[in-house]
Amino acid sequence: MGGIHRGAAPHFAEDGSFAASTATLPVLQYFPCRGRAEPIRLVLSYMKQPWFETPPASVRDIYLIMHKEFDGYPFRQLPRFIDEIHGDVDLVQSHAILRHLGRKYDMYGKDIIQAGRIDMVLDAVSELRVKIRALVVERQMEDSAVQQYLSTVMATEEELKVSRMQGPGLASLEYLLARRRFSDAGWVVGEGPSVADFAVFDLVDLHLVQGQLAKPLRNRFPALEAHHTRVAELPGVAEYLASDSRHTAVWAADWLREHSGLKT
Repeated sequence: MGGIHRGAAPHFAEDGSFAASTATLPVLQYFPCRGRAEPIRLVLSYMKQPWFETPPASVRDIYLIMHKEFDGYPFRQLPRFIDEIHGDVDLVQSHAILRHLGRKYDMYGKDIIQAGRIDMVLDAVSELRVKIRALVVERQMEDSAVQQYLSTVMATEEELKVSRMQGPGLASLEYLLARRRFSDAGWVVGEGPSVADFAVFDLVDLHLVQGQLAKPLRNRFPALEAHHTRVAELPGVAEYLASDSRHTAVWAADWLREHSGLKT
């Protein structure tokens, strides 16, 4: 099964406590939390591809240098993903990594039409992720912020149509799944799971772990809940979700808050 590598130590292609690549496994550099790396882990788990994840002590070192070193961190961010034997694929930006995995594992649609639809969903998920992060991390689930979120981002389809909120709401994704706009098979796009399904799963999961949002999501967006259940039951994914390879901390800020001087 997939998951964080726990067997014999992989052979590092570079020396150092946060070696950039191994000869045997892809490397994921990220904070010890789910965060923006979680859809990446889900895809690797589904493909039953183990990966090496940088230990927390080394992540702290990486965090302190990534703002100063463009080599390896051109956009001064994590996650960073190093793939292939000699690290020929070395990427930052979570959706760039997800798209790479989609192309590598044939999870990016059967043609350019489906690929474009997957891109569209990934961008919408990215926008929605910003909105829930603002609620949970920045506003700390304040009552007034929760009520505003429920009436905008989590508005029903009919409510969203008359809302003054800019951009997508969860009803936008519910519409695609419930109406089978891009798939007759119950996936987001196409006849089988694509990287878009794992991005949508993660977004829904971010809502389900918040008690004040879980019940409204289930009541208002049954297609999204059913899709979340279906993805969670996929071979490889089910094992990962039940394993200790999955981090308990949800947001990078959850971990960084405990380490003084480090901020997202």
